[in-house]
Amino acid sequence: MNIKLKNTKLFVFFGVAILTFVLSCSDEFLLDENEKDLSENIVFSDDNTALAAVTGVYDGLQNDSQGDPGLPNEFNVKGIFRMANNITLDWQDSAVRGESEYDRLDLSPDGDVAVKIWPNLYRAIGRANNALDNLQPAIDAGNVNADLGNRLIGEVLVIRSISYQYLAATYGNVPLMLSQNDDPFKGRDPEEMIWQRIVTDMEEAVDRLPWSYDDEKGRVSKGTAYAVLGNAHMWLGQYDRAITAFEAIETGGVTSLEENYLDIHAVANPNGKESIFEIQWAANGDLSWNRNDEVNILQLFAMPTDITGGGGFAGIPRKELYDSFEPGDLRRQATVIGPGEEHPDPLIDINMYEGVDINTCGTIADPWTGAPAGEAESDQRTGYWGIKSWRDPNIDGWGRTQLFGGQGHIWIRYGEVLLSLAEAYHKSGNDGKAMENVMRIRNRAWGGIAPTPTGSMMDIILEEYRHELGGEFSLWPVIRRSGEATRYIQERYDQTIPAGHELVPVPNSELSINPNLLPQNEGY
Repeated sequence: MNIKLKNTKLFVFFGVAILTFVLSCSDEFLLDENEKDLSENIVFSDDNTALAAVTGVYDGLQNDSQGDPGLPNEFNVKGIFRMANNITLDWQDSAVRGESEYDRLDLSPDGDVAVKIWPNLYRAIGRANNALDNLQPAIDAGNVNADLGNRLIGEVLVIRSISYQYLAATYGNVPLMLSQNDDPFKGRDPEEMIWQRIVTDMEEAVDRLPWSYDDEKGRVSKGTAYAVLGNAHMWLGQYDRAITAFEAIETGGVTSLEENYLDIHAVANPNGKESIFEIQWAANGDLSWNRNDEVNILQLFAMPTDITGGGGFAGIPRKELYDSFEPGDLRRQATVIGPGEEHPDPLIDINMYEGVDINTCGTIADPWTGAPAGEAESDQRTGYWGIKSWRDPNIDGWGRTQLFGGQGHIWIRYGEVLLSLAEAYHKSGNDGKAMENVMRIRNRAWGGIAPTPTGSMMDIILEEYRHELGGEFSLWPVIRRSGEATRYIQERYDQTIPAGHELVPVPNSELSINPNLLPQNEGY
């Protein structure tokens, strides 16, 4: 069932929001054309308006560039994606290598990651707090069905917790806002308090949410709440409790590993059985002023510029990542495509693109680097390109047929859960169970029986995070969560993270509005 609310204006933490959010694939819409004098009492006056209001909370994670109307979504691409991948140094943007802020591990307080993540997530939190302040009174007044209302409260608690999960993982200490009546200029709270609040909220949410939905794919479930709960326990060092939360997910019977790793991100497999939380997108869009901003632009920015004629700003893997995969690990060909290789997705033949007469990603002799004529390969991109975000055969590039697509962004999936479970077992002193869960992931990666890895268990788990989650939306947060981030970067890239720079700086734009957020994160 598609759920979309058009032209309904709600008061939220940062002001007025137009709520439009696509949850799956039908032609049904919730429409409310009343744009005047909409109070919370009207918006939460019945089941349909309450559903639409909660849909608007989801929309906060699917929002446009810094909330600017009419701009395509850059929050996921230039904010969350770059934070999760580029800081690991396995992925880069289009800057000349060695000159990027990521190469220096010295992110600008005015740069994309700092500036795009904070305001968008607090916009989602503002919508969540508005809903939470009003749903229970609407239930108590008999305006909203109690079963539906209780479920919606659970959904909103999860979306708010996912927002805080990314804020705390990215910036560390952040303001904990739990009501629309909180002081908008309060200072930052300790990171530990954020994780403790997530635990409290997720323990409530798991009792309110179903394991699955008949029609409305994309809504958070009991499994989503357990995954977020387990992650919070990991950050708090509560590993036995994390194990309990993670292992509860499989008991629901609706979440499991895809048999084929390549299928996880297939464009024909939206909200697949491994997906625990996935951002939904409209199927298409263009560059007109009235364009739909609920579109996925990551593929355009991740595809070779030699095909698209533009973009190439995100999702560019380095040769070091390509070379780090073990022989036989099928995740490499489903993550990185190198010079002279064919695309692994059966839907895509590279020579189908306009102006391309080979069916490979460049050639070994002439790799696709996107560099201007006469500029050396080492001075621009790597010749290696990401596969996970390049799966829709209809997207072809700037000035052509289609720029944007509907492939979902999987923020949480079961493969990540199993590796986190392995880490929790390791840190609880049970390396046997840790290896058992690592091997579930590796056996899938080899398409059968994988070789058993050797070395320290934590190093094994870190490499599995790297190869399982690279090019997605959670790699750097789990590496920082492990407590091994500085060593991880030093050993793989011989680079020292400056003191405090495992965190991203608080945006200067936020510090100028609210001086109570000072001091800036260490080292910035």
